[in-house]
Parts: sequence; structure tokens; C-alpha cells
Amino acid sequence: MRRDIQFLRGIAVLLVVIYHANLGVVNYGYLGVDVFFVVSGFLITTIILKGLEQQTFSFTNFYLRRAKRLLPALYTTLVVTTVLSHFILTPTQLTDYYSQLAGALTFSANIVLPTQIDYFATEAESKPLLHIWSLSLEEQYYFLLPFILFLIPKGYRAIGLFGLAAASFTLCLIWLANSKPPIFLWKISEASANEWAFFLLPTRAWELLFGSICAWLMLKKPNIAIPIKLKIIALLTILVTVIFQIDTIHPRTDALIVVIATTLILLGKDNWLPNNLIVNSVMRVGDWSYSVYLVHWPLFAFAFISSLGEVPTELKLLIIALSILFGFLQYHFIEERFRSLPAKKMKTMYIGLTATTIALLFTPAALYEQKNKDLLYQQYDEIMAPNYGLSIQCDGTKGLLSKDCQTIEKPQIAVWGDSYAMHLVPGLASKVELLQLTKSSCAPFLEISYYQWENKRAMTKEWAKNCIKFNTQAFEIIQNSPSIKFVVLSSAYSVYFDDSQAKFLVNNQVLNKQQVKPEEYFSKTIKALKQAGKIPVVISSPPRVGINIGECVGRESLKLPVLNFDCYLKKGDYLSYDASVIDSLRNVIEENQVEALWLADLLCDQEYCQTKIKDKFLYRDSGHLTKQGSIELFKNLNFDLAGNKLITQ
Repeated sequence: MRRDIQFLRGIAVLLVVIYHANLGVVNYGYLGVDVFFVVSGFLITTIILKGLEQQTFSFTNFYLRRAKRLLPALYTTLVVTTVLSHFILTPTQLTDYYSQLAGALTFSANIVLPTQIDYFATEAESKPLLHIWSLSLEEQYYFLLPFILFLIPKGYRAIGLFGLAAASFTLCLIWLANSKPPIFLWKISEASANEWAFFLLPTRAWELLFGSICAWLMLKKPNIAIPIKLKIIALLTILVTVIFQIDTIHPRTDALIVVIATTLILLGKDNWLPNNLIVNSVMRVGDWSYSVYLVHWPLFAFAFISSLGEVPTELKLLIIALSILFGFLQYHFIEERFRSLPAKKMKTMYIGLTATTIALLFTPAALYEQKNKDLLYQQYDEIMAPNYGLSIQCDGTKGLLSKDCQTIEKPQIAVWGDSYAMHLVPGLASKVELLQLTKSSCAPFLEISYYQWENKRAMTKEWAKNCIKFNTQAFEIIQNSPSIKFVVLSSAYSVYFDDSQAKFLVNNQVLNKQQVKPEEYFSKTIKALKQAGKIPVVISSPPRVGINIGECVGRESLKLPVLNFDCYLKKGDYLSYDASVIDSLRNVIEENQVEALWLADLLCDQEYCQTKIKDKFLYRDSGHLTKQGSIELFKNLNFDLAGNKLITQ
């Protein structure tokens, strides 16, 4: 094996592991995967082309060797991760995990994951098999490439590889330029075209094909020479790119730079690397890179889940060390042992792998079914279910016309806002008749919408336009409904009042926080309601501190591990965390002299804020109320529909 290839593997896996540790050192270390793609394309194509040209290539032997090389370590990781999952994951997380596991076993993880999560979203850190997407993509490439090279006539293979690379890269750029992927993908997931372009083989194959083209060049011109200085510059380019981002969308400019740099390193000989301790150590990690990659992410995911997202730095550093240690052990005791397995024992290995596949597919489901008989698990799933208010139909434009979103034909109260308005509805509806006008992430501000254009599942310009349209229609319904007297306004508010990097769509223009004051638009909305003869009632979000307090309480009740955090919510922490939101909201309320309900007044004493009322969970996540929590919260409030004040405590 070439020294520089092992060195590249070591660099790539260390970049990925350090990136996943989220230490702020290599903020774009995910580009290490792009290095892996080029190296994988190079190695696998070299094997195939040599076999084809020598007329010794066998499809059966090729796939059996791939299985022998990759599956034992993968299955070992999956077995251990599955066992640990039953002691660490919540019921909802376990359900998602089984989908990830099925994707890993069928090499379709890169198709399963976009239906669950955006790779760059914070919630992705709770997916123990998130990293298997890249291995699935590589396996799909390994499966197709032998047929492609076999079918292309020998003299046209270079043209074929170049043509496929160009087509893949073009498709990638087209998808990255669109908000929606092809309709058949949009039907199975709300993932954006960017997310699908990140995960799928057709839009990532160009990276592996660069390695394949490099392999063809090396076989045709084995004496090709690349200056050592150019190779060093290429290596430095990779290291600089993972620290300083050029393009905010991936895989595009940054990926192309890294792919070209890796290709330059692979061309020619490996005599450019010095023989010293650092290089040799990185090469050693390169030997173990496959196993290190396999084991590192479940460790980080379990730490993230158990720490509710706040993983201590000391634990991150320990996980980096454990990843390398476990990778070394798995390499020596699993990878090496199966790689050198005698031919007469191959049948036993494949029988074992088949049995393990069946066990991994069916045993976890049986264990989960057994756990589901536990009353606590049943309660947890029910408690943590999304709180859409009256109905899931009430999330978006459909709810404006749906009878499911009002409790009476002519209600006196309208609840208008985002998901933080939705979660109030069960409690309000238990006391009064109402109309629900809500859309997730869409605050009740006229003429303005939060807008996010970087790799987000929903916050595109089109989404922002739809939010503004939704609020316009909601206001018209309120204005044209004589029965409606009170309008409850609620939102998370934080993206409008607290996010200094936020962008907003106003009059079809994208403006930043320095160019627009969302508080003015909220005041404008309140004034418009007053002019329409309605009485606005502003309700704050519940106390929050940025920690998933609902999961914390839930994990404690299920006796699952919670690291480095107790499930108490300190009032001082809330006042500090939400300070700018509280100040901005208070200014709007005082300026417009409107009725307001601060949920902290209901939940907090001088020191702590409640997370449970009696045995009822209040929170389902870091800020949203559960259905039963919403009902408990409003149980002791009095409502005066005849007066000019809605809520009297």
C-alpha cells in the first residue's frame, strides 16, 4: 500500500473525527469524507481495471472480497451500537434508529437519512448511524462501477469516466441551485434539493469518479510525475479549506477544491512524504481509518443524547482517544482476522454474516415490542408526540379553511402564530371556544418573514413568501369575522428578537438584522388588529434555557442516562438565556398597551421554574409544551369573554 494513500486516509479520518467533536478547530472537517471518496474511487478502479485488462476479473470474486473487507467490522459496530441503543435511546429515537439500521444493512442509509434529518442540523447528532450514509454511497458505487467499466469498450473507458463525472457534477450544481428536488423525491421527504444532493450517489459520484480517472491515468502512464512542491501545496490546500470556508453550500466549491487537491496527491509516486514520527503516526491511523470512522460517531451520538446536547470538552477529547483506540482494536481483531481468513472458512463467514443480518433486522424489533409493553414507554411516546393544537391539519394554509381548526362555528377567540401558538391551543381549548390560525416557524408578524437560505429544510425564499401570505390571509379571516373579539398572539420570538445573524424577507427583499427591526412589524400587526376592532393578547414562550428539558425529564422517568445536567430549570438561567427576547417583547407590549401573559409568572418562583405539574410533563422539548402540560398550565386561569381583558389570574 502506498504511504501517501495511508497518510491521506489518516488525515481524512482525523478531520472528520475532530469536526464531529465540535471543538471549533476544523469547522469544515466533514470535507475529510470528500478525501475518502477520491481515494476509494482510485483504489477500487485500480483493482477493476487491472483485472479487466489482464482478463482475470471476476464479478463474484470482486463482490466477495468487498464483503470480506467491509462487512465484519461494519457488523461488529452495528451489533454493539444496537445493544447500547436499548440502554440509551428514548422510544422515538429507537424507532428512528431501526430505520437507520435497516438502511445500514441494505446499503441505503444515504436514502433513509434525508427522510429523517438534515446532516448539518443539530438534531443530526442524535442519529447513531448518521455516518453510515457515506459507506452506503460508496457501496452503491462499488456495485455499479464493475458493470460500467465492463460494458464500456476498452478504448472508450477514459471518455466514459470523464463523461460520467461531468454529468454527475452538472446534476449536483443544478440540484444545489434549486430549492426542491425532483418530484419523486419531494413525495417521500420534505428534504431540500441541497440535502438530497449531499446524500445521493448521482450527485456525489463525480468525487469518486475523479479517483477513478486518476486510477486510469496511473495505469496508462505509470511514470507520470507530479512535482513534490505541488503535492505539498495540494495537502496544505486541503488543510486550509477545512479551516476557512469558501462556499456555504456543500458539495460545491470547497468539495471541488479538496477533490482536485486529493487527485494531485494520488497522481505519481509516494516519495514526497518525509519519514518522521508525525507522518508515520498519521499513516498508522490511516491503517485503522475504516474502523475509526465506524466507531467514532456512535460514541459522539450517545454522548450528545445523554448530555442533552451539551457535551463537556473533556468528554469530547476522551471520545476522540477512544475512537482511535477502539478503531485500532477492531482493525487488529476483526478486520485483519477476517481479511486473512482461509478460503475453506469463507463459507462459515458468510453464513455468520447472513445470520447476523437476520438477527439485526428482527431481534431489535422484538426487544422494542417487549419494551412497548412497559407503561412508561407508552406514556412517553404519547407525551412527547408533536403538539399541533386541535389537529395536524392546523399547521399551515390548509388550517385556514379546515373545520378541524375551530371548536365552534363562531368563536370569540383566534389563536394566531407559529408552533409556540399551537402548543397553547389544548390548554386554551379546554377553557374557551376558539379558532386556530397557525403555521410552524411562521410568527404572527405582518409583511415580514424570517428567511434562511443556507442548507435549511424549509426556510427558503419561497417558504418566506408563503409565511407572509399565510399571515395576510390569517389577518383577513380575523378582520372579516365579527364573532372574533380576542386574538391571542404567540411565537418563539427568538429568531426575530435574538438572532443577530438572522435574515428577513420584506417587500420581496432579503434584509439583515441591521436593516430591519422586527419589533416594529410586530407593533404594526398589533395596531392593525386594534384598528380592526379586535383585542390583542400577547403570550410569551415558556421559560427555556436552550436545553431539551422535556427529554431530560423523560429520560429520568425512563431511567435512561443523563450526563452533566439535572432536570431543574433555574429562573436565573432562563432570564439570562432569553434576555433579549424578554426585553424586546416587553417593549412591544408596553408601547402598544396590550394585555400580556408571561408564562414564567405561572411556572416560576424566585429560584426555579416548574418542568412538571404534579405528575404531568410540561415540556416535550426545549420550549414546546406537551398537550397535557398545556392543559395543566391553563387549568387555574380565569377567562372573561364579556370584558375587555381576556385572562384574569
